[in-house]
Amino acid sequence: MTLAVPTARSGPSPILDLAGMTLEVNHLGRAVRFYGQVLGLPLHHLDEPRRVARLGVNAAQSLTLWEPVTRQPNEPWLAPLWARGAGHLHLAFQVRPEDLPRCRTLLGTHGLPWQEIDLGTPDAPDPTLYFFDPFGHGLELRGVNRHDPRQPLCPAPDHPLTPDTHTLPVIGLREAALAFSDYAAMKARLPRAYGFAFAREQDDRDFAQFTLGPWPEPDGNGTPHRWLYAWDAQVGLADMLGGDHALLEFYADVPAVAARVQAEGLPCVANAGRLAARDPDGHVFVFRPAPGR
Repeated sequence: MTLAVPTARSGPSPILDLAGMTLEVNHLGRAVRFYGQVLGLPLHHLDEPRRVARLGVNAAQSLTLWEPVTRQPNEPWLAPLWARGAGHLHLAFQVRPEDLPRCRTLLGTHGLPWQEIDLGTPDAPDPTLYFFDPFGHGLELRGVNRHDPRQPLCPAPDHPLTPDTHTLPVIGLREAALAFSDYAAMKARLPRAYGFAFAREQDDRDFAQFTLGPWPEPDGNGTPHRWLYAWDAQVGLADMLGGDHALLEFYADVPAVAARVQAEGLPCVANAGRLAARDPDGHVFVFRPAPGR
């Protein structure tokens, strides 16, 4: 019997929210200090032998830092998929709009060059701050409307996880941008093979937006939803690149994603209720049950 491959239009997406991501760094201690002292992310777990640190972003989202060591995977259960952390990933954090002026001041205090771009409209400005971490990852601070009725699975909290007047007051992960070698194949594969909700693409370049939630939503102007951006090899806004060999984690209906992944014939492994799949472009996606489900 042939198993029909689900399509993007067969119902709501099984992808529910963004849970976390892993960044490759060349010095773990320096990375922990940067993300702790500049972005205020508390250290939740440190594995010195494996050179891995997990930091909290909020109660539902985390950022993992990995310093690669030869012949050693960052997570043993992901070894069959050759999972790595992302290289030069562009990722965005959510902040409260009222905190953006303080963010500008703090970036200067920490000696970080930054660029501001308004991604909104004259009637609804959406100022966004861009800067780089010490390892080439492009970071973004974007305001989020916490009172929007269209809330994601894990709404942004009212306050940063670690309130500190000297750190950037981030309250959530917003997005990750990945590079794909074959843009057209990616645009068809991501909805078909995993169930990502395709929202839109830009007219002037190969740039697709996927809503990390059950239904496609318009992006911008404070939307509280989280996003996966996917593009070909290009330099994006603020000279930022899409990530290579990324390791991203999503809250999802895991059995529904597993049916798609298996129908697509992608390499995958399962562990403790989680499913990990290796995309043909080398990215590894981890899907885990949603909190409380």
